[in-house]
Amino acid sequence: MRAPARPRPVHRSRRSRLPVGLAVAALTAAASTVGLAATAANPLPRVDLIVNGAFDSFPWVWNCEPNVWPSSIPHDHYVHGLPTADSNAKCSQRVRVEPNSSYTLYATVRGSFAFVGVTGTAGESAYTWSSQSGWNSLSLQVTTGPDTTDLTVYFHGWYEQAFYDVGRVSFIGPGYEPSPCGEPSTRPPSPTGGNGTPSPTPSCRRTYIP
Repeated sequence: MRAPARPRPVHRSRRSRLPVGLAVAALTAAASTVGLAATAANPLPRVDLIVNGAFDSFPWVWNCEPNVWPSSIPHDHYVHGLPTADSNAKCSQRVRVEPNSSYTLYATVRGSFAFVGVTGTAGESAYTWSSQSGWNSLSLQVTTGPDTTDLTVYFHGWYEQAFYDVGRVSFIGPGYEPSPCGEPSTRPPSPTGGNGTPSPTPSCRRTYIP
């Protein structure tokens, strides 16, 4: 008599399970990826970060040497600088920026050796200049480093040279609309709720020059 056949073992497929810790880490990484994708899909708007770039209002905001003063003709304001042997008649303004971002400086100038430029604490430095007697436009680009949160925009003439004028300065790039007072000492307000609307900031009344 033939011995009964031995039953074949049943091989059940078993899904390998991640340990709890690895599963949580994987979910966290996925959530971070989604967050990064959402941020990339909604970048900060490109705005003008200069306050009083047309030199037509107070508070003045610009930090200028004594041999620089506002001038105007009807409906047209500008800054007039007269360099000396000891001063290049410089004005500057600090602006809040985002790390790893590109910005463009625009300026309208005239006169001998009118310089415009940008500097940063992480080594950012760019400038350009003109010596044309009539109004002309200058522009330059600068990219911030991974830890840069503010830059200094400036303009000036050259020592013992003739006067220069600056009629308009703009600094365009990703960021938040600056306070009318031009105070970049704190980070921009964080969004509130789920709509991404910035929190209210203290207002500052500007007085426009006729």
